[in-house]
Amino acid sequence: MTLFLASARDAAEAEMAIGAGANIVDLKDPGKGALGALAPDIVAACVKRVAGRAPVSATVGDLPLEGEGVRAAVLATAALGVDYVKLGLFPGGDAERCLNRLEADTSQLRLILVLFADAMPEFDAIGVASRIGAHGVMFDTLGKSAGSLPDHLSFIALAGYIASAKAEGLTVGFAGSLKARHVPSLLALVPDLLGFRGALCQDGDRAQSLDPVRLAAIRALIPHSPRVLHEANVPDLAPHALC
Repeated sequence: MTLFLASARDAAEAEMAIGAGANIVDLKDPGKGALGALAPDIVAACVKRVAGRAPVSATVGDLPLEGEGVRAAVLATAALGVDYVKLGLFPGGDAERCLNRLEADTSQLRLILVLFADAMPEFDAIGVASRIGAHGVMFDTLGKSAGSLPDHLSFIALAGYIASAKAEGLTVGFAGSLKARHVPSLLALVPDLLGFRGALCQDGDRAQSLDPVRLAAIRALIPHSPRVLHEANVPDLAPHALC
């Protein structure tokens, strides 16, 4: 079964997502880029508001993959009590070296690497994700006005990525300006989750507020599942263990 991930930018939207039946509440600021990070106090407020009713993920922001800043951001985000930390593999920098620095930390957090279909890394990101102990990978888009995920990767390619990720024991999700029309075909590929922002917002604009009617419409397209993402990577470990 595939889970429904809804992106929220504050506690009120997180509550709306929960009320609509989101399986995962994803925290990010759509006004700050593809994976814009919310202020720490807003993330903490959202975690408190959700209160364990669903897993919460949060992005560390649109950061260049270089230096110690990425590791510091990942650890700081995890310490806010979220269940999953999302790190985008943005072009430039030294991504592999940056990811290698996280290997010693992944036993204490659930790291999701975000791969951009319109700016795919030149290395085997799925293999690296597995090697460093990441929890999963998510396919998204970097340019939000340049088409949806299926415009950049064919369904055959997406099916191949799912097979590769699952063979490595990783969870795998799809996002990237997805629309209602994409849901049936993507569900047939059986990803672990489908993520949405723009399709859930007023006028279909990711910068606008969540729209309960649009939330309900997308929720109705995805069969309900009682499960959460598997936690084999971090048995018996609370997500706030880094505090």
